[in-house]
Order: sequence, then structure tokens, then C-alpha cells
Amino acid sequence: MGSAGQDSYPHLFSPLRLGRLELENRFVVPALTTNFGDLEGQVTDEVCGYLGRRGAGGFGLVICENLGVQAGAKAMPRMLMAHEDRYIPGLAKLAAAVKQHGAPVMAQLNHPGRQTKSKFTGHELVAPSAIPCPINREMPRALDRDELPAWEEYYIRAAERAAEAGFDGVEVHGAHGYLVAGFLSPYSNTREDDYGGSLENRCRFLLNIVDGIRKRLGPDYPLSVRISAREFVPDGLEVEDAIAIGRVLADHGVDALSVSVGVYLSFNKVSMVTGEPEGQWLELASKVRGEISIPVMGVGRLVRASVAEQGLAAGQIDLACFGRASMADPELPGKIRTGREAEVLTCMGCNICLGRSARPESICPVNPALGREAEFEFGAASSPRTVAVLGSSFSALTAAWVAAKRGHRVTLHGNGALGGLMALRARVPGNAVIDETAAALLGRARAAGVEVSDQPPEAADVVWAVREFRPFDTAGPEGAIPAATVLDGEQTGSAAVIGDDLCAAEAAVVLAERGADVTLLSPARDIANDAHPGFREVCRRLLEAAGGRLEVKVAEPFAHEALASAELVVLGRGEVADWDDGANWRLPEPGLPVSAYLDDAYEPGLLTRTVFDAVALARAL
Repeated sequence: MGSAGQDSYPHLFSPLRLGRLELENRFVVPALTTNFGDLEGQVTDEVCGYLGRRGAGGFGLVICENLGVQAGAKAMPRMLMAHEDRYIPGLAKLAAAVKQHGAPVMAQLNHPGRQTKSKFTGHELVAPSAIPCPINREMPRALDRDELPAWEEYYIRAAERAAEAGFDGVEVHGAHGYLVAGFLSPYSNTREDDYGGSLENRCRFLLNIVDGIRKRLGPDYPLSVRISAREFVPDGLEVEDAIAIGRVLADHGVDALSVSVGVYLSFNKVSMVTGEPEGQWLELASKVRGEISIPVMGVGRLVRASVAEQGLAAGQIDLACFGRASMADPELPGKIRTGREAEVLTCMGCNICLGRSARPESICPVNPALGREAEFEFGAASSPRTVAVLGSSFSALTAAWVAAKRGHRVTLHGNGALGGLMALRARVPGNAVIDETAAALLGRARAAGVEVSDQPPEAADVVWAVREFRPFDTAGPEGAIPAATVLDGEQTGSAAVIGDDLCAAEAAVVLAERGADVTLLSPARDIANDAHPGFREVCRRLLEAAGGRLEVKVAEPFAHEALASAELVVLGRGEVADWDDGANWRLPEPGLPVSAYLDDAYEPGLLTRTVFDAVALARAL
């Protein structure tokens, strides 16, 4: 008889053989850039702590973030490297940190090709052809035909180093427009020699790497390849190409194919945000899986076990990659297996982890311990105190959790919807997952000993109260209302929404969904400019689907003709939304002296700031 989770999700908790590896379940931590390495590309304690926790959390397979195979192979400033033997000891430490918990670990091998910047690689960019990446806009040097065997050897030698370090297998990164993908795709490969033109020629670079790894490490050493089944760019790879590539890789002894999508120009398709359908790319993976003979890993904002189980049961995929979901909760499979699915800290798709990946260290507002796992093994406070937390924002829920973990007696006095301003975001179509995240944060606080009361506190040693960052354009016409008010209410009727921020864009979407005649006017060149670019695409799509209109670069929005017939004028942030300006804050009236304020914000980046400030406050108590 299985566990509660095994009974509910029999496919997710079934074993699978991958080369010589016997995986205990189908939960996979895919390769995710974290910037937890040092500037030399060496493994750090933070990397080991991060992946080690996922190894301990019950994942059937952990894939380490991409390792650079050549001196100029940095896609990010703190990317881990494997291009010289001096990196082997650190990589061995990393592999051991995962394997000590019984989880197998593979290493992803990569060179970014043209999709990087020489200012932090210290080397010229190289690519199949001298075509700059439309995002980074730096001209690469086309690799000469006679130097390609040496570049193939870089990957092969990196694989040997990974094996020597104790990794259970390797994955060649052939997706997302990086160097191998650059050879595979006509979008980036216009060569006229035997490495360009036909699909057979474009596969040559990858196949020589695969064959070399097989020759050096043996026929049963686990080897996977990640590819983009669709690149969403002119002349880019389509699913038919992915099927053909998958077939030839299977013929060359590859054990698994990780099916992703996109390149840098279409990166919003890779790192999907709140509001995007969960498991969106499983259908593409299914088309590939139906035509090849090796297991397929599926991606696409997998958050819930039920979505992955459905994909496995339907034969769409063989392994489910829980990427950002594993960042939010390293114990996701273990909780599900033991019937504690309600305790899973649900990733809400804010993309702060990936949106910051060009800067030092991934962070997460749901899991502030990400990459700092050792720091969150709290020691008991020397003088436990009674703490009253007034509010239920993400910052309040986090501060209460940390304070209680340190031994303080904490009571949470919620005043308003659970999640604070995030409860407003949860009202936007597709954003219901935010409510699940808030509920999980409350559950985490309760599990740490936090008591919850719907009554105001009578007394406490320390009082923390939540204040809300609610900037809007005070220069608007009389009778205009803030965008947050729309999200918090039930207004309808013809409306003009003015603002270039996420709150204004989502208020326009909500009004349109209510049946209102809506025009969104942005004085900037786009909308949702204070948030991750993916939100712009989602808001545009939702607004159009609901019948709303959008105009950007509106020089004088308050003089626009849409205001003349509007029953509602809704304002987003003004031109300057200063965090330190008291006029942008809504203060509570707690009735008790406030020891410190906990902040709350609507936009995910600022929300994350509030959470980390809350952690610092609670740790200092």
C-alpha cells in the first residue's frame, strides 16, 4: 500500500530508469540559473545548501544549473564553470551535497554563444554565424570550420569533469538559443559548410558532442539533451524539427530529451508569469514524445502535482520539471508524498527569481531562505517576547513566521483580506494561485507556533503594523479613483484607466472582465513598466480578449477623448512613485503604539523588498 501522495498521484511516484539510474519518482528539479557561485565560477556553500535542500526534499532527479564549458562560457556573472580541472573539487562538493540525501544529480553543460555579454565573460562572443542576439545586440564572431572540433571537445571534457566530480549524469543544453541551439536553428545558423544548411548538418555539432561523451563515459552513463521544441521567432525551430532532432539523438544513445521552448528574443515564453496557463508546453512535449523512443521531460510553469500527474497519465511526458516551484518549496515532493499537499509553498509566478538572474543571486518572496538555507536554521532568541503582528500581508506572514521560529510568542491579527495587496492581485483573471500562496504562508506561520486572532491585541511587548504602498497620480481629474480601489471593489461602467504600472494594467483587465467598456492609456511606450516584462504580454492578451482597448505613448492622457465619455477615471502611479514619500503610503490605525512598520506593495519586485525587510526585522528581535 502506498503513501497518501502515491495513492493520489501514482504516475508521479512511479520509478523510471534513465541510463543506469533508477529514479524513485518523476519529480525533477531542472537546471535553473541562480548566481550563487562566485565570480570565478567556483561552487560556494550557498549553491550546495540550495541544491542539497532540494535533494533532501524528495525530488527523483536534481539537475544542476548550467556549467560553463569554456573560459568565455558565462551566461550570467556568477555562473558555475567546468572548463578546467581546478573546478572539480568544488563540483564534487556540490554533487555530494545532493547525493547524501539519496537523490541522483546531473550536471547541465552549456556555452551561451551569442546570448551573453563580453563585458562579464572577458572574451569575444562566438556563434555559428556572425548574427547578433537581438536582445544583447553584440556582434559575435562566427566560429571557423577548423576550430569546431576543439569546441566540441570543450563539452566532452566538461562532461568528463562532471563525471569525475561524482555527478550521476550530464545534460547538454541545446535549447533557448545558446551555442548548441544556435547551430540547430536556421534562425541563428546561416552557415554554408557541413555545419549549416540541412537539419542533418545543423545537428552535427550536437551529435559530435553526444558521440564524444558516449565514447569517453560509456554507453550507460546517463545523458540527456535539452532542446526548444518551438522558438517563436522567424526561421526558428518548430515542433517538426524537434521531433527529427529527438529521433537522431535517440539513435545516438541519448537517454532523455528535455523539451522546452524559446530563445532570448522570446524569453517570456520560457519564464512564464502569473496568469499564464499552467503546463502550457506539455502539448508540445507530447507531440515530440509520440514520435521518439526515449523519455521526455516536460516544462511549462508546472506548480501543482495534479497538472503534472495528468500530463504523465495522458502520456504527454515521462518526467515533470518543477522549476520555480522547487525554488519556492524544496520539500514539494516530500510534502505531497506524505499527504501534506496543503502545506506546499506555492510558486505564484512573480518571476523575481529569474527576473534578477543577470544580477547577483536569485531570491524569492515566498521562500526567503532560497540560497540562504543555513541562515534560516534559527537559534532561539535570548529573551523571548510577545509580538503582535497587525495585518496579513506577505511581509506580516513572513515576519510572524521568523519571529515564532526564533522562540517569540507571536499573535497575528489580520485586518483585511489574507495576503494584503496580493489579495487584490488574486482577483485578476488567472491569478487565483496567489490566494493559494497566501494560505500556504499562513500555514507556515501557524506551524511555527503563530496564533491567529480576529480580535485587536490588548497588549504586547512589540507591535508590528502593516502599511501599504499605494502610489497613484494625484494630478488626475476630480473624482478619479486609484487603480487599487477598482481591484478592491466592484466598480463597472465605461472607464478610462491611466498609468504605465502593473496595478493600472491589471485594474483595466478586471474592469474589462466585468463587462466595462475600457480604454487603458499609458504615457509610456508600454504598460506594466514597473514589473517583469512577461506581465506586459499577459495584460495585453487579457485586455484584448475581454474587449478592452490600449493606447501607449499618450502624451497628454488627461486630455484624451476617452475621458469625455468615461463614467470612471482610474489612475495608476504618477510619474514619480517615491518609496520614501509618505504621501504614497496608507497607514493603519492600530490603537497601540507601533514598534515598527511592515510594508506591503503591489508590484512583485517591491513586494519582495517588503518580505526581505520583514525577515531582517524579525531576525533582529
